[in-house]
Amino acid sequence: MRIYKKLSLPAFFSALVLLIPGFMTSSIPEKEIQSLIAKTNLFNLRFPQERVYLHLDRPSYFANDDLWFKAYVKGSPVNECNLYVEIINTSGQVVSKNLAWIEDGLAYGDIHLPDSLPGGMYQVRAYTNWMRNFDEVWFFRKNLLIWNGRDKKLVPETTELRVRDIDLQFFPEGGTFVTGIPNKVAFKAVDKQGKGIDLRGAVIDESGNRVVEIKSHHQGTGCFTIVPVKGKKYTAEVIFGDDLVKKTDLPKPGDEGVILTANALDPARIEIQVIRKFPDSDKELAPEYLLVAQSGGEVCHHEQFAIQQETTSFELKKNKLPGGIIKFTLFDSRLIPVCERLVFNNHVNVVHLVIKTDKTEYKRREPIKIGVAAFTDQGMPCLTNLSMSVFNTPAILNKEEHPGNIFTHFLLNSELKGIIEDPAYYFKDDSITTLVALDHVMMTHGYREFEWKEILGDSFPEIDYQPEPSLELRGRVISANTHRPVVNGEVTMITLKSLLGVYKEKTDSLGKFVFSDLFFYDTVYVSLEAKTRNGKQSAYIEIDSSSTISPKSGYLPQFSVYRKEASRTIPGTIVEPTRNAGWKKWSVNDTVLIGEVNVTARKTYKDDGHPRIYLEADFVLDLAKSNDAPANIFDYIEGKIPGVIYEEKTKTFYARGNKLKIYMDGMEDRMGIVASLPSQWFDKVEYVRSGIFAGVNYAGGILFFYANRGGRFISTPKKSEHMEGARIIGYSVSRKFYTPSYEETPLAEIKEDHRNTLYWNPILKTDSSGVATAAFYQSDDIGDMKIVVEGVTSEGHLCRGISGYRVKY
Repeated sequence: MRIYKKLSLPAFFSALVLLIPGFMTSSIPEKEIQSLIAKTNLFNLRFPQERVYLHLDRPSYFANDDLWFKAYVKGSPVNECNLYVEIINTSGQVVSKNLAWIEDGLAYGDIHLPDSLPGGMYQVRAYTNWMRNFDEVWFFRKNLLIWNGRDKKLVPETTELRVRDIDLQFFPEGGTFVTGIPNKVAFKAVDKQGKGIDLRGAVIDESGNRVVEIKSHHQGTGCFTIVPVKGKKYTAEVIFGDDLVKKTDLPKPGDEGVILTANALDPARIEIQVIRKFPDSDKELAPEYLLVAQSGGEVCHHEQFAIQQETTSFELKKNKLPGGIIKFTLFDSRLIPVCERLVFNNHVNVVHLVIKTDKTEYKRREPIKIGVAAFTDQGMPCLTNLSMSVFNTPAILNKEEHPGNIFTHFLLNSELKGIIEDPAYYFKDDSITTLVALDHVMMTHGYREFEWKEILGDSFPEIDYQPEPSLELRGRVISANTHRPVVNGEVTMITLKSLLGVYKEKTDSLGKFVFSDLFFYDTVYVSLEAKTRNGKQSAYIEIDSSSTISPKSGYLPQFSVYRKEASRTIPGTIVEPTRNAGWKKWSVNDTVLIGEVNVTARKTYKDDGHPRIYLEADFVLDLAKSNDAPANIFDYIEGKIPGVIYEEKTKTFYARGNKLKIYMDGMEDRMGIVASLPSQWFDKVEYVRSGIFAGVNYAGGILFFYANRGGRFISTPKKSEHMEGARIIGYSVSRKFYTPSYEETPLAEIKEDHRNTLYWNPILKTDSSGVATAAFYQSDDIGDMKIVVEGVTSEGHLCRGISGYRVKY
């Protein structure tokens, strides 16, 4: 379907063009109507529906690859927040996680796929903390095929399609099914993974008569018209594939009611019909109704009217309404919703980018120059923020005919419930076949916004996850004596290792505290100490780790096909990777030859991963093997190291009359941080009688404290009073995509170049003339190369363009 471009967006609130002369204005109080609209818009303002889209550098990957992404965020309640990007396997396990920072609706980063990653289907998932308050269906999800060189080929599992795994549903248009008048009924058949299954069959009545033939139009969806008879029951008897038969009852029709129909096939207008069947005694009445149109949750139009005839028709001009999905709701005179219909308006503000290369054909390792232009239909340049990917198409593992993109995600997938397969299919042209298929999607998928009963009943969703404008550490303090929250207590946080710092916060009326405005990369370990408002240490600290724990996934990636291909159309083609794609990796300058070097180093203990600056300790205290209750680390080791005496008042250790130095993970603790840490933070304490043996210019002894290696801290039944340790996951370091320069490096020094992603730029911007340029060198691969550019304009309009070039020799 063609998306009509209109870059100067008119006002949303427009008058309806009424076609029926007798169309009357009703007497529903205007005050009640305005109250309904105000409640709707306020609800949408308080609970905005955040949406995330990721542009990836290519559709599929190999183990040991880097996955590059740029995130585009709309509807965020805050201007800056955290973004979680995860790779999930078919079991729902998070195999990799990236924490990026969103600024002005944009973020970018990369994830390294380890070489040990088994080949198969995975899923990249992206969400914010705010999105976790609502259904996981609104997270960004994209399935990825990843191949490992250890695997000879990728073979999907074969499963048997069973009748009990098929879900067949029927959706009367507008939500009502009334006898005696024509009813349009849509249907959708999906398997247990939510994938569409094509069908054919008929609707039969209770006497076995075939009333109407039905057949799916695209991806298991379709539509038919039926005039139900009063008192009769209807059943659909359909066939999937060659021999799977399923019977499903249609909804029971009512003897009276209202039907709301819509037709958006005309390129300029949306036709609306309201059909009402009522008893003869009510024929003289003119029932009052209110039609409300919503776009993105906001009311963009409303009109009240009275029905004087059985059928009332009117039309809306598309260029007077917002583009994208519009939800029409019909209310009766008591403002109770009776019908609802989704319609797609293809007058959308988008910019189709023009992408040109300086040549159409290239040689290996030849410089490539690409220009991108963003202009309105009137020829005005657009300021844009774009991401560009250039990749080798022969290296793509699965060939998708109509994959999702920034248009389909924000206009379709992020607005509707359920899985939308091959979403770009519905935007490929403006033929009747495509438009009808898109309308079937509108009739069979629920809208993402809240139901009217929640809005009218002031039923607000529970908010457990707040937006995160920075890194945060949350928790609460509980009294060790009364087990009640400690109000107005003081919590001190000390960051360890290279990011040394001390922070203080007060607890609120619920004993809760939060350390915010934290910005750092990688993982930071912190020590927390709590005191009551009287300065006593009789309190426990509970860490709130809900935001750091990945939510359980209910939409797992699947890598399977049905044994009988006729029973289902398999989206995409799985191809066996070529040797060049799978084995010949990018290897320019990945090996450096050096001359003879004499290396002198201290011994490293490889069994526990702790590097040491001494050959052997005089005494080793292994805390990992201890079953003692946790306590302060100094109190814990007191009396357990022969010849070492602890003075509690000064928190100092002595041996042979000399004060001992304290080291943590190979660094001297000059700030006394170790003294405040709990024992469960450490797995070993080692004593060296003289610093000289450790290469330190100090005659006295040294205590070396080694923190737990990897993993999360495990809570123990008995907590240490007033102290707790925690781990804060920092932002992932954003690297710069590297491309070689063959102009500067002699060819003899360069190994084979088989980059699958040739170029990636997440911050490509057009200038005041609407133009942006990119340049890089081609690899050693030949064939077709694809260019994909996506982004947004300074006014928030979506941008996209695709192009390519060929490498012949």
